[in-house]
Amino acid sequence: MSGPAVTPMSTPTPKRYLDRESTFRGRYSREVFQSLYFSYKPILLKISFYLVCGFLGRLFLLANANLIGFWVDSYCLRWAADSGACQSLPEVFTGFDDRRFLFLLVGVTAFGFLLTAFYRIGFSRLSAEAVSRLYDEVTLRTSRLPIQFFDTNPVGRIVTRFSSDYGNVFRLFGGPLAEFFAIVFDLTCMLLLVSLASPLYLPIIVLIGLANYGIYRLNRDRLRHERRELSAGRSPSIAHFAESTQGASTIRIFGRQATFLRRFSRLNDRFLDQRLRTSGAVLRFSMQMSALTALMFLFTAFAGYWMAQRGWVSIGSLGVAFTFIALSGTSLQMFFEWFAQFEEAMTGVERMNDYLRRKIEPGAKLPAAREFPTDHPVYDASEEARLKGTRLVQDRCASVTIEDLWFRYSPDLPYVLKGLDFQIRPGEKVGIVGRTGSGKTSFVQALFHLYPFERGRVLIDGCGPDLDLAVFRRAIALISQEPTLFRGTIRENLDLAAMNTDTRLLEALDRVGLLEWLQAQPAGLDSPVEERGRNLSAGEKQLLCIARCLLQDAPVIVMDEATSSVDPQSEEILVRATREFFADRTQIIIAHRLSTLIHCDRILWLHKGEIRMFDKPDKLLPVFQATQLA
Repeated sequence: MSGPAVTPMSTPTPKRYLDRESTFRGRYSREVFQSLYFSYKPILLKISFYLVCGFLGRLFLLANANLIGFWVDSYCLRWAADSGACQSLPEVFTGFDDRRFLFLLVGVTAFGFLLTAFYRIGFSRLSAEAVSRLYDEVTLRTSRLPIQFFDTNPVGRIVTRFSSDYGNVFRLFGGPLAEFFAIVFDLTCMLLLVSLASPLYLPIIVLIGLANYGIYRLNRDRLRHERRELSAGRSPSIAHFAESTQGASTIRIFGRQATFLRRFSRLNDRFLDQRLRTSGAVLRFSMQMSALTALMFLFTAFAGYWMAQRGWVSIGSLGVAFTFIALSGTSLQMFFEWFAQFEEAMTGVERMNDYLRRKIEPGAKLPAAREFPTDHPVYDASEEARLKGTRLVQDRCASVTIEDLWFRYSPDLPYVLKGLDFQIRPGEKVGIVGRTGSGKTSFVQALFHLYPFERGRVLIDGCGPDLDLAVFRRAIALISQEPTLFRGTIRENLDLAAMNTDTRLLEALDRVGLLEWLQAQPAGLDSPVEERGRNLSAGEKQLLCIARCLLQDAPVIVMDEATSSVDPQSEEILVRATREFFADRTQIIIAHRLSTLIHCDRILWLHKGEIRMFDKPDKLLPVFQATQLA
């Protein structure tokens, strides 16, 4: 049998497995900013309105300093009008007395406060909505990534992206981003208001801004690097903890708690060391900014005194300028410190964007309702609606054709299926036997097109997944060794597409012998099912899966070691399912218990990924049993 050369066994080591966490260098890519734009695009008009309100609110609040300056200058004009040290007021304030100045200050302050509060609340709510949109889109695409992605990434690593990294993004973009923009508004307003007081103060503010920017540039690359390392260093300890909790009973049985604790402690210590390095870099940056602010404050005092002595500026404008220059120094420090924290959030966006942009599994498409226009294939809305009710095969049963199938899980691993070539006729019941590692479960993976093939085809009634991968998979119903149930209700677990009436659901449960059990449940079909069906017995879970298969109405039924973990009574119902419930379907039954395969039409014997024999049970089983005993 010809085919691609078989590569030697090359099992990935745990180190390679864990070191595949994505790391990033240099500037943030254009795609990262594009993803942020997609998040905010539906609310750009609304958020622009809130930004305008925020700017006006800060302008009104800060303008109080100018009003007080004009008020001071009015006293100067009253008391020393002939001294030549006083400058005239703008015409709008001519004739203003103390009472009118006071009323104006109160009104401007109240209006500025209301606008600022309106901006903070509205902007924070919309920004949180935008970040949630990013989370939803990343989740949507991650759910359609190739199965190999989940094989090579620990659960804890993936969870980190959706917890810690998302938390960093939400913490900055949810509410504090409004504060960041408020600082930007303050700096802009200060420039305008200082210019209104006297243009001579502008060079001082520009100098302060350039000095702060220089400190930021000096620390930027270091801060960016340390924050990226901190984000990447978080996942190994979380991944190890998640794996430990999943295998807690096994670890306790073998008394290996100390080993796992030592490893967790080592990984966590590395993360804490990185956190200290990151905190140190942030602290050094903050101290440099504080020292610069103090120096600039001193410089401003001397410069203001010098200009006032020469009569270049008025007493009131000097008070305004000194106030704003002092505030601008503090605001600039806050701006660049916030900007450094903003980069921490951008690191989270960068890491989520990594999942957002990855290629989804071949043949899959994103729903038409997706909001981010990435390069992934997408359903047309009408096509999606049409395919939702489309059946690959109209008949009750279908043929299954395997043509020269070569399959392996990764290019650096050996082939697990080698040149399989056979056909199962419509309505035929075929068993599959073979020792552990012979390729039985891999055949099921290939049947569902969960991994790309190196060569060959898998067809149902002559059709591949070319029409649509989801339609192709709906033509196959699976009852696995580990019954798959989801957190929700019995109804949701039975009727995944929400297309059946309660009457049909009850009929399916009655056929598998679960109707009385359901009637004993307080909420009936709406009774809760915990994650993985933890509140149900193995038999109940398996029978629910059979009822779900009945409702799926698929032409091909696959039972993968379905009887290995159930009690004799449940096994009897499973065997009955193959004889009665699915008698008019094409059945593929993988089993260790040969007694369940006696009634098959034919049996396929797999050995090291190749077909050893494919014949009737009375001819194949004696030969297979003899090799097992040898």
